[in-house]
Amino acid sequence: MKKIDHLLLKLLAASAILFLFSLAFSNKGKSAQKSVESAILNQKYKNEVAEIEITEKGEAGSESITLAQHGDFWLLTKKDESTNSEFCTLADTKIINSLIENAIKIRKVYTISDRTTDYDSLGLGEENATTLTFLKNDGTLFTKVHFGHADSLKNRIFIRSERSKTAYECENDFQQYLTTETNYWSEGEILSEIKNPVQITLETHATLKADESSGILGKPTLSEKSDGFATKTHTLLSLRHGTILSEEAVANAKKIAELTTQDGNGRIARIAFFEKTENASSEEAEQSYFYTKSVTPSEIDSAETRFAFYSEHAAYEISAWTFGRIKSAFGL
Repeated sequence: MKKIDHLLLKLLAASAILFLFSLAFSNKGKSAQKSVESAILNQKYKNEVAEIEITEKGEAGSESITLAQHGDFWLLTKKDESTNSEFCTLADTKIINSLIENAIKIRKVYTISDRTTDYDSLGLGEENATTLTFLKNDGTLFTKVHFGHADSLKNRIFIRSERSKTAYECENDFQQYLTTETNYWSEGEILSEIKNPVQITLETHATLKADESSGILGKPTLSEKSDGFATKTHTLLSLRHGTILSEEAVANAKKIAELTTQDGNGRIARIAFFEKTENASSEEAEQSYFYTKSVTPSEIDSAETRFAFYSEHAAYEISAWTFGRIKSAFGL
């Protein structure tokens, strides 16, 4: 009889353990997030995307930029709040292509909420989300996606589509693209339109002593026959600009030089350099350097590329070191 009782106790203990395990797995199943596999942008639209709008919203207000494709180039357009004007410059094609590739990637998205009342807490509200909009060249909307708060521990971010009320969570590999910072999206090289220069000329203007007049100090030229031409052009082509402003921001600055660069196909880039003195009346006076640029297309450039060049209008800040590197390439 004791043996039977002992066996019954063992069976009862085993049943209790199985029951506890079944509860644990049942609760786990109930709490598991529902997921589906999807992409931010349908892959079939990959080569049709011709415009991307990025809008950041927050306590400081709203900022937007537009990236639009024209031929082999993308243009970045943004309003300059400091002058209430607009500037347009070349955008970094590699970064834009990277964004599009990321958008068409199939990924797991997890359902978070179907209630619009949860949007604000998730960072997906109309006043606190960052929005990416992908469009065709005729303005047709491909997709519009809102991005909310990110969870750094899980490396996920909340998202929702304009066409759906459901809020989701997915892998956060979009964070770098969720910005309207122009220095991130712009083509950083000063001479980005010129790939194979054959001739570069620097015309330098200088302010001489008070009892002398201003004038042209020289007009040195680099050509393929010049000593060290490859090294010097490599240096010039690698130089990068800083902050981008509207042309109005340097309206009162003094022009000090002009760089003219021509490539083998006849494309010509003209860069006008300006100097601005901050706190001129104090002992802490500082010189700031800027440039504006105009590009004359070659005969073989397409109509779309010509449009991109003619649309450029911006001022770019550079350091004294960068301006010095330009002059030193010409022995100045």
